[in-house]
Amino acid sequence: MLLRPIFLILFVAVFSSTSAQSAMALTKDLIEQQGKYYHRGQPFTGVGFAKNKKGKFVTEEPFKNGLLHGKRVNYDHNGHVLAREKFKKGRGIYRTYYFNNKIKSLGSIDKNIKMGEWKYYNSKGVLKAREYWSEDIPDQLEWEKFYNTKGGIETELFYKAGLLKKEVYYDEQGKIYKTNEN
Repeated sequence: MLLRPIFLILFVAVFSSTSAQSAMALTKDLIEQQGKYYHRGQPFTGVGFAKNKKGKFVTEEPFKNGLLHGKRVNYDHNGHVLAREKFKKGRGIYRTYYFNNKIKSLGSIDKNIKMGEWKYYNSKGVLKAREYWSEDIPDQLEWEKFYNTKGGIETELFYKAGLLKKEVYYDEQGKIYKTNEN
């Protein structure tokens, strides 16, 4: 009989201490500045949630001091786990999904800045574009490649110091038919 009140007191103490430490917010309510996320003017520490158009939760993102940190989880519209991604101090692999659970985009980020190769797919899972972001210069796009609905190359664009330097266009057989250099 005495154990019941003690258990209740311990349960309340543990619950209140853990809930006070972890804030929750919709990611659309967080403000991003220079790769950090803020909530009410402070770097956000807690769990951010994203909803789909029907109001169902589809993403759970842990933040620490304004940076993604921990396991980010993507869910489908039925609540099943699509992917778990690890982030450490804002750095990790980032994925987005279509409503039909097919991957939409995939690439690395560091403090909300794209790095390295990114891939984009259509809703049927066919590669539609690739791009490469500098790992040395933030927000510097180095090249883009676009593909037709069958996955064949259509266009390549190459950049230097943020400016378009070369364009290559391909015919349906994948042969170069036009090149422009700036």
